[in-house]
Amino acid sequence: MVGRFVSEYGFQGMPNMETLQKVINKEDLNFTSEALKNHQKHPTGYETINEYMERDYVVPKDFEDYLYVSQLLQARGMKTAIEAHRRAKPYCMGTLYWQLNDCWPVTSWSSLDYFGNWKAFQYQAKRSFENLLLSVANENDKYKVYLVNDDFENYSGKLELELLSFDGKSIWKTSKEISVEENTSTIVYEILKEELKSFDWQQTVLKVQLNEVQSNYFFAKPKELKLQKPTIQIRTIDSFTFEISSDILAKDVFIYSEGEVFFEDNYFDLLPHEKRLIKLSKAAKEIKVKSLFDTMQ
Repeated sequence: MVGRFVSEYGFQGMPNMETLQKVINKEDLNFTSEALKNHQKHPTGYETINEYMERDYVVPKDFEDYLYVSQLLQARGMKTAIEAHRRAKPYCMGTLYWQLNDCWPVTSWSSLDYFGNWKAFQYQAKRSFENLLLSVANENDKYKVYLVNDDFENYSGKLELELLSFDGKSIWKTSKEISVEENTSTIVYEILKEELKSFDWQQTVLKVQLNEVQSNYFFAKPKELKLQKPTIQIRTIDSFTFEISSDILAKDVFIYSEGEVFFEDNYFDLLPHEKRLIKLSKAAKEIKVKSLFDTMQ
């Protein structure tokens, strides 16, 4: 739903385990406890989360995995909204989501929890509000690639599109030189669905790149993806930097550590053999990682 200026919209996501452990006793960290219900002030909040999670994800039975997937669900929904609004400029010239933060530890619409921890949505909001945004839209018989340019200067470069299997094989690729005007949203490429009908959409990702700007587009819902267990490797660069990579697609990679360590990027898709540098706010004793595959078993 796209208006001229969208001033308030949102979807709930749960805080992480570390936050809940500070305010709820260990024995009450489960779906049926009154303590957990008390930290949700929307009368049908948990029911709504679960309804949409069942639609798009394999619903985890493990409580901590459920917290993680609820954050992915919130980020996915908000990405859909924010990017639809931005693609629609100049018809839509503003998008303000509800909400930024919390006044107490709670399941809510916030992108930052009460203690200032970034939920998956905050990381996604950072990506979806970049001045230069590549966004793919499923429209009728086509997939349309938009470049939203919020800078006040023209932009040009080589647009590269590539279909990859989840194990890293290149299935199809093309490129073209493009140029877009300042402060615009422009369709820079269109792919007829007919052209892609021979590919298995459940194990294919579309990588779109323009110079340093990149976006990945999946053709199926997360629960429909034929994910396999990735081997994720972490290589220490120094006390505040590490490199992360995977042999095959690792979907929605979540990095975490005890001791309130902040990671500059998180909840991201890691393409096969892609290497990504991540900076930390302070040294971590142990870095743990999970991906969506771990919750689908």
